[in-house]
Amino acid sequence: MSAKSDALEQAVTDYIQARTALEAAPGARTRALADRAFVRLAALAAPRIRYFTRTYGLADVADDAEQVCAIALHRAAERYDPARARFTTYINWQLRAELQALRHRLHGDQRCAGRRDVTAMLSLDALEEGGDDNWLVDPAAEPATEQGAADGLANLVAERLVAEWTARRRAGLSRACRADGDRIEARVAAEQALVRDQLMVSDAVERLRESDRHIVRRALADMVRHAGLKRPH
Repeated sequence: MSAKSDALEQAVTDYIQARTALEAAPGARTRALADRAFVRLAALAAPRIRYFTRTYGLADVADDAEQVCAIALHRAAERYDPARARFTTYINWQLRAELQALRHRLHGDQRCAGRRDVTAMLSLDALEEGGDDNWLVDPAAEPATEQGAADGLANLVAERLVAEWTARRRAGLSRACRADGDRIEARVAAEQALVRDQLMVSDAVERLRESDRHIVRRALADMVRHAGLKRPH
């Protein structure tokens, strides 16, 4: 998670604690602490609110959008359950639902213009009561998931290439050298770590020695050659 998401998570935790203290011991001091905690939470959520306001084409009614978002933020903080989702995701659900409802009230659902099967826009409360709130997804979730899947697949491929090369390297050294098995295994392990680092790290952390570069070049060439032999004809 990003630093901004972590800060938002900490802010809502602080607000929940302050609100709990207020409920346990009502008073001017505990109320002031709860108010300050909510002000901090609102300040951290402000960029997100502005982003969604622009996304839903409501910049011309920014004051109205800010008001419904403040209500959404307060409701989200009151109902937040950390076991269900991160607050970053939960507040996105709330903000998108309220802004979408505001846009519908002010402008109608322009995406459905001319259609007969127009469905009424529901508030998040109604969606949650009906168990139909799963469609309110984090807009950043899909790209992040796709990137994570791509990175995971790349790592799996790299690991397999290195493992197959290591087996060939070990067999070749065993045939060519008279050294004992422990020395061969130590050499193979060192070369395997070197090759894996260069194959799986996009930015080299240090300049390689000429001998190490030779090992890496030879290993990569061997991987390319054997990968080419496996291509279907």
